[in-house]
Amino acid sequence: MSTASMNKVLGCLAGMFSLMACSQAEEQIFPAWQEGEMEIHHIYTGRGESNFMIFPDGTSLLVDVGDWDPSDDSKMCELLPDSSRRAGTWVARYVNRFNPHQNEVDYLMVSHFHSDHTGDSTLPMPQTEGQDPNYVLIGITEAGQSLRFGHVFDRGYPDYQYPLPIQDPDVTNYRTFLQNQQRQYGLQQEPFVVGRENQIALLHDRSKYQSLFSIRNLAANGEVWTGKAGETRCLYDQNEENLNPQRQNENTKSIALRIAYGPFSYYCGGDISGLLLDEQGQPVDIEEQVALACGPVDVCKANHHAYKDAMTEGFIRHVQARQYVIPVWHYEHIQPTVIRRMVSQTPTSDGPVVFPTYLPRELQAQYAAEPWMKSLAPELGHVVIKVFDKGRKYLIYVLSALDERMQVRQVYGPYESGGLRNPNL
Repeated sequence: MSTASMNKVLGCLAGMFSLMACSQAEEQIFPAWQEGEMEIHHIYTGRGESNFMIFPDGTSLLVDVGDWDPSDDSKMCELLPDSSRRAGTWVARYVNRFNPHQNEVDYLMVSHFHSDHTGDSTLPMPQTEGQDPNYVLIGITEAGQSLRFGHVFDRGYPDYQYPLPIQDPDVTNYRTFLQNQQRQYGLQQEPFVVGRENQIALLHDRSKYQSLFSIRNLAANGEVWTGKAGETRCLYDQNEENLNPQRQNENTKSIALRIAYGPFSYYCGGDISGLLLDEQGQPVDIEEQVALACGPVDVCKANHHAYKDAMTEGFIRHVQARQYVIPVWHYEHIQPTVIRRMVSQTPTSDGPVVFPTYLPRELQAQYAAEPWMKSLAPELGHVVIKVFDKGRKYLIYVLSALDERMQVRQVYGPYESGGLRNPNL
């Protein structure tokens, strides 16, 4: 290891130990991104899911900005930092605070078209004026009032007709926003190509990191990479019953990615979950198919918020993640059976296995005696993965979501990337 690399590792370790040694009365702020680091932010708002990533050269990717807020759902989690702003604005302010290029975000990705990932345009929210046509400011479109995106990917472009025509007011609102961004700011949009490597590419200093960094497009629209060159399998096309409108499940159409930096790897796949039928009419677990293409990773963002229909045994067996992050906005996202499954199939390691962004007090009390609770990180808030030393090590931070000071509540690690795997899986 070079002297510069050793100094950086020692610096990260020193920062970690100083954080852990300080008393809770002292406020420790999350250390800013530095060139050569990769950060993966799981942003908590209590109204949907949003992930922000900074790659080693400073290229940035924002995945989803959800805002779903039904007035009659008593199990919604707390809106944080507070109710003075909507989720889209909170996310935009968060991104602007961490992004090395402030409000300029290189890539926007929409994993699938559910309002907790895009924004519920049927809510009584403000609209733009003079945009011809105007659109509702909610979720992604609200964040886009202050953020500027260079490229955008979603599962529907260019015609939004596969596997069936998309007829959704939220999608119409989102597409109107894109048209305005293209006209005013030159936003570029292109089809998401399943199986392709580095369609989402480093844009600021690619030559310096191209041998270490890659992003593989694993799935979208029920099309899954097989793991061989550009070969894919279109699950929706295998049985005409999959196209029955009564069987449609938007979650099966989610975009999934595998991101690698040196030996470190990370999986995210929106809400991908559910079953489709093969040629013989037998059910196919789309999660397991995606996990086969993905292979083992260090950290995995839980599919569909780790709800009871997700994180199947087949999926967990193939990704073999050391840690899981659950983006929580509803009480039902804490599913004991699913968490037990994740914990029981994870190789023994130091520190928590599951990092929920929120765990309601009522559920903390209800499940306090459960053995799996010992494997959950007790601190709640934004969960951030910071990867350093050319991907060889990573830390997991939990940041307070109660305000915008980005106070560190706890830091875990450092962990060796590409580490423990369970030989019995």
